[in-house]
Amino acid sequence: MKDSAPPVSPATPRLAIRVLRYLMRPKDFTRNARLYLAGSTLLGLAHGAVWVHMNLYYRGLGHGEAAIGAILSAGSLGTVLAALPSAVVVDRVPAQWVFVISALGFTAALAAQLLTASWAILAFCMFVTRALFTVHWVAAAPFFMRNAGERDRLDLFGFALALETMATVASAAGIGVLAHVFTRATGSEVNGLRAALLLSAIAALSAAIPFSRIRSAPPAGGHRPLRDFFRARNWPLVGRLTLPAFFVGCGAGLIIPFLNLYFRDRFDQSPRAIGGYFAVAQLLTMLGHLGGPPIARRMGIVTAVVATELLSIPFFLVLALAQDLQLAVFAFWMRAALMNMNQPVSVGFSMSVVAPEDQAVTNSVRELAWNTAWMVSTQAGGMLIERAAYTPPMFITMSLYAVAATLFYAFFRRHGEAATGNPGRS
Repeated sequence: MKDSAPPVSPATPRLAIRVLRYLMRPKDFTRNARLYLAGSTLLGLAHGAVWVHMNLYYRGLGHGEAAIGAILSAGSLGTVLAALPSAVVVDRVPAQWVFVISALGFTAALAAQLLTASWAILAFCMFVTRALFTVHWVAAAPFFMRNAGERDRLDLFGFALALETMATVASAAGIGVLAHVFTRATGSEVNGLRAALLLSAIAALSAAIPFSRIRSAPPAGGHRPLRDFFRARNWPLVGRLTLPAFFVGCGAGLIIPFLNLYFRDRFDQSPRAIGGYFAVAQLLTMLGHLGGPPIARRMGIVTAVVATELLSIPFFLVLALAQDLQLAVFAFWMRAALMNMNQPVSVGFSMSVVAPEDQAVTNSVRELAWNTAWMVSTQAGGMLIERAAYTPPMFITMSLYAVAATLFYAFFRRHGEAATGNPGRS
């Protein structure tokens, strides 16, 4: 009997073509949207450096855990305090100038941290850095709605988050390599980190170039008197959009910041191994951002958001109970992909169901609720882990995710197809 190669299913090339076609979607976006993606990718390189390497730089300057924790808390405070005022700014200033000012301010605040060892200045600069990044993201969602057609919006949200995540991964790896090279050249670890972080500040500065070339329509609420900013809004709808995000933020803050410690304490893993697990998780997060919009178009937005949140819960259960490292790592990766799959979808949905003049404040309130919940629950999670290890907060997180999914379904089950871009579904 003659041996022969197994036949290739016709579905295989069709699937590859569909994936390739989807990855080429940005060429169909408007010029403004493509310029935004270019600028946000450059800004993401700088943000990734701050996220991964600034703690090491602070430690190199001689600051202990308590001082570093206070600096990071200042950053969280900047996020919370900037959320609502940024909505006022976004409603009154053209988006391109919001993006440019955010990039320039981010650059200045990052560069200033490389010129001083003062705890107070470092804390203030971290406050400014996180506040400006919040203003940038609050401006992004209404900008997407004005600069993308209904068919493109979900994909634009997904690509924006995916490219930012990809830039974060590249920065986390690249800055580490450059810091090692510069450390060998200068003989000082702190000087090596400083030189590498300076390059990330240059990346943030260069983001202002594509941002400045955007020509966006005036903000929807630009001519409203300031006293009318919070009037005549559908606050019950804003509240329904915000409450599930608040519960997700509560659940995430309890355990997500401590998952690196979870692998160290429960499985005695090295920093290098933990870094590898998190790098893969970030890549899966990027794929989740890209995969969320197509899945939402097939399933409906509400179904997709609820399904991905609920499907992440069994993997959290595995993390809570696992004593096998490979099983725990697999669950960690799947949880990251699923929970981040619905982020661009839920943000796009929230923008589509409110009036254009309400988009900035809706995004701000959601950011405020999520970050406040994260900030408070992180403190609670740390205390709970010290007293009872990792399993109890993971069970609480599972419960909070279930509450968030249930509320989202209860609030919006009749809006499931409103923003999918596929009105022909029944």
